[in-house]
Amino acid sequence: MQSNQSSKNLNVVIYARVSSKEQEREGFSIPAQLELLRDYARQQGMIILQEFVDVESASVGGRTGFGQMLAFLKKSGSKCRTILVEKTDRLYRNITDYGTVDGFGLTIHFVKEGCTLSPDSRSSEQFIHGIKVLMARNYSQNLGEETLKGMLQKAKAGLYPSCAPAGYRNAEGADGRNVIVPNDDAPTIRLLYEAFATGKYSLKDLTARAMLEGWTVRSHPLQKSLLHQILRKRIYNGDFDWNGVTYKGTHQALVDRETWEQVQTLLNRRAETRQHRIKHDFAFTGFVRCGHCQCCLVGELKKQKYVYYHCTGHRGKCPEPYTREEAMRDQFAASLRNLVVPPQVLTWLQEAVAGSDLNERAARENEVKRLEEEHRRVKAKLEASYEDRLEGRITTEMYDRKARELQSQSLELLRRVNEIRASAPTPAVEAIDLIRLTTRAADLFAVQPVQEKQRFLRLVLKTAIWQGGQLHTEFEEPSENLRRSNQLSTRKYKENGMATAQNEIWLLR
Repeated sequence: MQSNQSSKNLNVVIYARVSSKEQEREGFSIPAQLELLRDYARQQGMIILQEFVDVESASVGGRTGFGQMLAFLKKSGSKCRTILVEKTDRLYRNITDYGTVDGFGLTIHFVKEGCTLSPDSRSSEQFIHGIKVLMARNYSQNLGEETLKGMLQKAKAGLYPSCAPAGYRNAEGADGRNVIVPNDDAPTIRLLYEAFATGKYSLKDLTARAMLEGWTVRSHPLQKSLLHQILRKRIYNGDFDWNGVTYKGTHQALVDRETWEQVQTLLNRRAETRQHRIKHDFAFTGFVRCGHCQCCLVGELKKQKYVYYHCTGHRGKCPEPYTREEAMRDQFAASLRNLVVPPQVLTWLQEAVAGSDLNERAARENEVKRLEEEHRRVKAKLEASYEDRLEGRITTEMYDRKARELQSQSLELLRRVNEIRASAPTPAVEAIDLIRLTTRAADLFAVQPVQEKQRFLRLVLKTAIWQGGQLHTEFEEPSENLRRSNQLSTRKYKENGMATAQNEIWLLR
């Protein structure tokens, strides 16, 4: 992935990120990244125009430094089109970030991975980069799973494991753990429950009364949707629901259980009178838009056995005719066939990515061994200093000073070892397995039930437009990149008429 662009006097920006506040408080992750990137820029003769830093969780939407960097690059135009970053998972948190950065047409130096990606990079190089993005995303998801495990343990102990809902605030308990306690909105929550439990109010009427009485929640006027959420939350009776399970809480209840149950009965009764029965679940409803007016296409059952899709826009005036579901399904399957990776290419890709993965892991292991060896030398120095003190070769004051320095070095080295081990990426074989599944997608799609079709489309589909009886799709990255690569390979095969041309675009020259 090496760029052909000369690095001498090249204007660049630097981006560094840690994925938690705890990493930042350790005081070495961000400085280590910046030092690495600055050294790289000096060696390459690059000019650093700006440095951007983020200390945020990968699961939280929006990043201040990331957004500022993109705004800076957009404003600078051709003056600066290059980013220096430590590695893939420092730049991207998710597939959306990948698509955003890709749309800028930038050159990116992944310094620790020893590679560069630019708009001129071959499709095979961009695809392998997409695999690394998926691996980084999987690692981020693993971190999220570990966080959820901790939250589950907290829930089992009766402690609400998330941000406090209306009527409560987060606080530190006597044992140092985070708990929720009533705040200034608690009396308003009680009034809302007591009023609705009388049966005299609908949600709309109670919202209107709250407006007249000046009742507010979090200093804002009460809205009907928020009122409904408040009246449905079990947490106000002393228990709480978490991840589909009800737990007995240790927090103070705002309403008694009898009142809460009465409110649920009234809400359920009102919901039953308004409920519209959904007779059918159509596979492509909500996934496809009309190419004429951009309105959604919805399914409709005809003669109790044929499914047709039609546009919902302009009160039936849209020129797009009704379409049989079978025709739409076949065109979706045809689009998915563009994701098929030839067997020989899949074999080469497995070898290339696996080799890169092994090199990465070997480098990490070598760094761990180096740090551990340095740690052993520090411990040996500490023991030698202790012997010198016992033998009277150094004073107690000198030993104490030297011991503090060596112990500080020892802790720092252990932290660095733990950081490397904790941030180990997902094995490349998992990404290859995902590609194998994608390769079979077209054959599996036609025979899957409605729910499975919808689940797969949510995973890979970005947009789908139906116009004139033709389906036009765009996939999420890196699937879209894979499709472009396969289309280029096919076109090259037709132009050259050679059996080897099908794979030429993938193979290293």
